[in-house]
Amino acid sequence: MTRELKKLYSTYFQKSRSFLLPVLDMKKDTKYPSIQCFMQWEGVYKLTDHNLILTYYERDEPQWDKYLLNTIMANRMFNEYYRIDDEILAVSFDLHSISEDFDHVIEGRYSKLSRVLKSKIREFYGYNSPEWAYMESFLFPDRYIPTYSKILDVEEEHIRFTGELCDPPNLDKETLKLKPYAKINDVDQINMESREDI
Repeated sequence: MTRELKKLYSTYFQKSRSFLLPVLDMKKDTKYPSIQCFMQWEGVYKLTDHNLILTYYERDEPQWDKYLLNTIMANRMFNEYYRIDDEILAVSFDLHSISEDFDHVIEGRYSKLSRVLKSKIREFYGYNSPEWAYMESFLFPDRYIPTYSKILDVEEEHIRFTGELCDPPNLDKETLKLKPYAKINDVDQINMESREDI
């Protein structure tokens, strides 16, 4: 069943956040959302490294420490993290296990994403959310070509020619350009209480 869309997105949105973040199985509505999401990090990770980089505000509170240890660092795709400055952490997640999907996102081929990732995207947004209506049109464009044709006032054939209903990522906007000043190699380097207290 397709949902009725009345207008299209007119501003850029992070493709890494929309199409790759759901694979981490983190909740969309969390007390500690990431600031931003990136597909590469200048001087640290290239696109071919297949890493997803999330930035977070570092907080001086026990609940944040719990979240960092039990949600971020316990994630099966967690790779490593860096301190950007006294307030921001950058956390990388290794997405080699979905490298084909990662490459589809880089190329803007969202309709080609695997069924597993499409399902995770749906779970992340929630079937009845307004965001899912748009995401569904990007993942299953054939169902929405008539709708887009009507909104854009163009022939359906023009839309079918591209095959996708969402623009490819702007790689400049998907690149973290801040310099890390410290790589965190050990849990003990994190300013937190012991595991027993968490």
